[in-house]
Amino acid sequence: MRNFNTRFRLRDSDRHIRLLYTQFLLLMLVGFAFSFFWAHDMTGLSPQGVADHYRGSDATFGEPMSFRELAEVTHFHLFTMPVVFMILAHVLYLTEASHAMKVWMTWVSFGGMGLDLVSPWLISYVSPFFVLTMLMGDTLMVVGFLVMMAIPLYEMWILKQPLLAGKRGGEP
Repeated sequence: MRNFNTRFRLRDSDRHIRLLYTQFLLLMLVGFAFSFFWAHDMTGLSPQGVADHYRGSDATFGEPMSFRELAEVTHFHLFTMPVVFMILAHVLYLTEASHAMKVWMTWVSFGGMGLDLVSPWLISYVSPFFVLTMLMGDTLMVVGFLVMMAIPLYEMWILKQPLLAGKRGGEP
């Protein structure tokens, strides 16, 4: 399968394009950070807190999530998460990272997303043990995101040499 454009690379783009991609990546970082703090507030990021969030708890007077609530959350996430990670993968594919790195990060991110999407259902209807599946999925998504953010930012702003300029490392 051919890439959508094998000639364009982020390092070759002008400052305005790099700023656009940088703003997107930084806003995604803010979104991920917000999600982390929101999840911490709701669950304490503990396995028991996550299980209680979905299964309900006498200790917190929480009701279990209904089928309708799970369906609503899943519906929203099924439409948003793939788009976000597709854009992040797209940006990663515009870098000089190895093909293996690009493929691995795509699989890691989408695999994590799949685990994250199925986990609430498994926690609610099968066993609280599946909290570990959710935590694994979240970890994979965060790792994928951080790599998909760091490599493009590094290439755009740290590596100053455009690929197509024909210049060598120390030349002005």
